[in-house]
Amino acid sequence: MRERASPSSREGYVVASDGTRLWYRARGRGPALIFQNGVGVTTTFWEGMAERFAGAGFTTVVWDYRGHGRSDDPRDPDSLDLSTVVDDLRFLMDALELDRACLLGHSMGAQVGWEFYRLHPMRVAGLVPTLGTYRDAVSTFYDLPWLAPRVFAVARFLADSFPGVARRLAALPSMNPRLADRLIRRLAIVHPTLSPSDWVPSYVQHMARLDPRVFFSLARAIQEHDATDLLPRIEVPVLVVAGERDLFCPPRVAREMVEKIPGAELLLVPAGSHAAIIEQPDLIALRLATFLDERVYPRRRAG
Repeated sequence: MRERASPSSREGYVVASDGTRLWYRARGRGPALIFQNGVGVTTTFWEGMAERFAGAGFTTVVWDYRGHGRSDDPRDPDSLDLSTVVDDLRFLMDALELDRACLLGHSMGAQVGWEFYRLHPMRVAGLVPTLGTYRDAVSTFYDLPWLAPRVFAVARFLADSFPGVARRLAALPSMNPRLADRLIRRLAIVHPTLSPSDWVPSYVQHMARLDPRVFFSLARAIQEHDATDLLPRIEVPVLVVAGERDLFCPPRVAREMVEKIPGAELLLVPAGSHAAIIEQPDLIALRLATFLDERVYPRRRAG
């Protein structure tokens, strides 16, 4: 991938049909790449990748879901689900006049990609599910299907019953980002040495502002989601990115997806955690560039 100076970014809001403002940042010119985030996360993990590919001849777009980052809160947090996010993505593409795009999704963003393809296959040039799954994203946490859903159910009950307490607990890490960083490394949520630490303060501050109802509504949605029926019918190029040490979405799930999707490819990031995008960005970018040039946008390479 030949890189040149990244074009200046342009950012702002598009207004959905119900008046909700959705924040986005677009960079560059060329074939479109749109990056979807995980639940409870703003554009933290994708910003570097978006800037890199904007400097290599692509239009890149990062954006925030309702209730996340700089986007407005949903009017009814309890009704927020994947269909809402998919419709917002369609609205964003319309507003930016993007007919087709390759969709890259981290964690929950992978499931957003499946469902967008289900409803709008002609608008998808390729799919790059990254450190995400295709069904029941809760049961794979720490690969404990017998425990993770129970812990999630208890946490959601407490958040619904005591929302003020839930907000205060969510704000605790923002009071000491260094301690939060040490804790997530100790729990192997990120790689203890490969993961940079500069993203942690903004992440814990974002979580402190996030309405727990927004988080748990989307968490419930990705727990109930199942795209098993869709995968064998996908007709666009797919690159599945998995982390060797991802404790939220283990590599076996990625292999299941590759087996079910015709012609799908797999990138297994050595020692990669659920934050592998920022732990080993050069490796992922190199493989992604080849995938885009050879399978998603081959005419661009020929040109």
